[in-house]
Amino acid sequence: MGVLRHISSGRSVVLAAHAVAGRAPGSAVRLVDHAASNDHAAVSWNGERWQVRDLASTNGTLVDGRPLEAGTNVDIKRGSVLQFGCSAERWELTDDRGPVVVARALATGEERPAVDGLLALPDPESVLVSIFMDATGRWLLEDSDGCQRPVSDKEEISVAGERWQLTVPPASPIAGTYKAKPSLSLATSTLRFHVSRDEEHVRVEAVDGGEVRQIGQCAPFYALLLLARERRKDAGLGELPEDEQGWIHVVDLARQLRVDEKYLNVLLFRARQAFANADLGTGIVQRRRREVRIATGRVEEIKA
Repeated sequence: MGVLRHISSGRSVVLAAHAVAGRAPGSAVRLVDHAASNDHAAVSWNGERWQVRDLASTNGTLVDGRPLEAGTNVDIKRGSVLQFGCSAERWELTDDRGPVVVARALATGEERPAVDGLLALPDPESVLVSIFMDATGRWLLEDSDGCQRPVSDKEEISVAGERWQLTVPPASPIAGTYKAKPSLSLATSTLRFHVSRDEEHVRVEAVDGGEVRQIGQCAPFYALLLLARERRKDAGLGELPEDEQGWIHVVDLARQLRVDEKYLNVLLFRARQAFANADLGTGIVQRRRREVRIATGRVEEIKA
């Protein structure tokens, strides 16, 4: 998570993927000295590192004492000191991780950042709470029953008797700043399931026109296959609207998979993880209270 700290006051600001520093009301990094401009500089995440750009301010921007040329992006790292207009507005980048949710255990101080927009608590092997970014850039918390809600910065939650505090970056007003838009998306792709005759092995790929992206082969994809079959069955009957097709109770899905509900949560988390790793986001699984479905009806099944 990107954090700027005002050196003289100690005030810290958690950065969105794109944040403007200035005196204007609503600026993400609010400057107060009159030497600073209303829209003074922009601090942005380019997918790999933080950068700062002066927005043609009146009195300029310095990085570690060096003046910036207006309109030019300059890389910054942890420990970099930014000066907006005058020495009263000196800010240090104290954390240079990308703009993601970070959970900190209050008892131990251990920090867990989200990876590829996904965080499991207490850990990926025992998923009681999932925190992930949805398609609009909001961070959502999903409990073991599938109930979802937005999370807020500095919120404290209890998971398995342990207290965690969440650091949540604001949503970015500029789409695509956090991560370059992938050339292939879940919304427009067809998921192709390659299934062995004994159904012991399931491989998934996403296909959109002539582009094919291999998502891989792993145990959680059999759960996705069962969900895909359920959604195709409902669609074929033609009795339910699209938004009601494919929902199955978690007890029934766990029974079909011959696992308990606790391990089912792990499987669903790993399925999301696999799609996130393939730059297809975390939305492959949709949940509501005690029910789950696959997020797309565009599926094909091929017997190997």
